[in-house]
Amino acid sequence: METLDIRNIKPLSEFRNNIKKYIQELNSTKKPIVITQHGKSAAVVLNVDKFQQMQDQIDFMKKIVRGLEDYKKDEFHSKSEVFSEISKIINKSE
Repeated sequence: METLDIRNIKPLSEFRNNIKKYIQELNSTKKPIVITQHGKSAAVVLNVDKFQQMQDQIDFMKKIVRGLEDYKKDEFHSKSEVFSEISKIINKSE
């Protein structure tokens, strides 16, 4: 994921008053918008596709960790099981 763009930091009042514009911008640029409240960061608004991509990446990383834990305990999965799971994840993210 890209780093946050300082130009995409918006006060809550400005975001609220121009929400349609910012949603359109979000969908075209795919860059997250940081919302501030009382001068402090309060929320991040993400494009749905970017959010899903992040969720898929987290799910994949959890499976890698689970696999490493299984390996440490000498619990193995067959090659076909592993490749089947990897294929499901890749197909889901495309």
